[in-house]
Amino acid sequence: MPTVSYFLSTTDYPVDENHPLWHRPLPDNRLSGAKEPGSMGTEAVTYGSYFSAVHQFCAAAGWDRIKKAAARQLEQPVTENDLGHLSLFLEKHGAFYHPARLQVPVGDRTLYFVVNVAASVHGRQALPREVKALEHLNDQRPFGWLPRVYSVVSDELPMFLGDWFDGFHEFHLTLGSDSDEPAIVVWDGAATRCRLSEKQAGDLYKKATMILTACYDPITSFQIFPWHHAAGDFVIRVEEKGVTVRLITVRDYVAVVGSAPESDNERSILDALVVFFIHLSVRMRLDRLDGVKEVAWASDRCLAPMIDGFFMGLDLTARMIGFPEAFPETFRHYFNHHDGADLLAIARRINMSVFDQQTEERRLTDCHLTRHVQGIRRLLAHR
Repeated sequence: MPTVSYFLSTTDYPVDENHPLWHRPLPDNRLSGAKEPGSMGTEAVTYGSYFSAVHQFCAAAGWDRIKKAAARQLEQPVTENDLGHLSLFLEKHGAFYHPARLQVPVGDRTLYFVVNVAASVHGRQALPREVKALEHLNDQRPFGWLPRVYSVVSDELPMFLGDWFDGFHEFHLTLGSDSDEPAIVVWDGAATRCRLSEKQAGDLYKKATMILTACYDPITSFQIFPWHHAAGDFVIRVEEKGVTVRLITVRDYVAVVGSAPESDNERSILDALVVFFIHLSVRMRLDRLDGVKEVAWASDRCLAPMIDGFFMGLDLTARMIGFPEAFPETFRHYFNHHDGADLLAIARRINMSVFDQQTEERRLTDCHLTRHVQGIRRLLAHR
């Protein structure tokens, strides 16, 4: 039978029942309100109960969940005897989940999984939607951009087992002493964080935009939403010639308010796509400095890569649903047919519908909206 060790983020911080944190509650996740059937009521989820619950989830039925997930990754049968000593890391305290990174030796390979644990009310509400969205999108777009879901439980402490993208890291805008414009640094655990070159940053924006656009359904306007750079939803692996991008969470797959086509005629579909494109281009520029500070706006250098990524994704999703090969070019002409005042009015309506007036995001996007719309309009006109 496999054994398991528990850690806080790295092997430098082992945890067991003798650790001072074992009986302390996880940060900011004391459940409130009346006790619901099958929930943990108002009791805090402690570090100890967290690790124990994840361990039990993995070990149930002779480690059946882990064996099946490992078999799918390796594309070969895996038995309990094939599993080595497992390491379980409490990775972070997120807004919805406390993800556990699971390191599983199988023969001469090491596999990596995530167990997303919904220890809060918001997480419990989000988990069923996320599982449904991930399963749907992975079925429709099996390109490895999103984690696969292997197993789910909705008992006292809901959680699901999925892929962990090993070697991928969060990234965030930061301000350096050598420039007034924010750059992107990678949170890779190094003492000095890796700063992306302009080419690497462009590759990041292009591929993130491509993924979200390729997951957009032009007929229903269903899309991945909400998503936030500040929450670390996208992760990257830095490579010599660019970056590889993955999206680690899909909180929902819905039609955003005001974006759904009124009918399935071409004009209505194109109108909805204009809304999607403008909203995507605005949100792609938002982050928090160093992940936790004030909201920041990416420089204009990201615009051209974003537009390239948008048309790459649009071409892919159009071909997948049987649209004409010329559909991306049809959209470009349609977008360019709008004058600047019309596009700015659309952008302002989007801002009012998706950003609360009191938020930093709304105040910042209001300040940059005119220049942003002018920028994307100019680039599309010369594409």
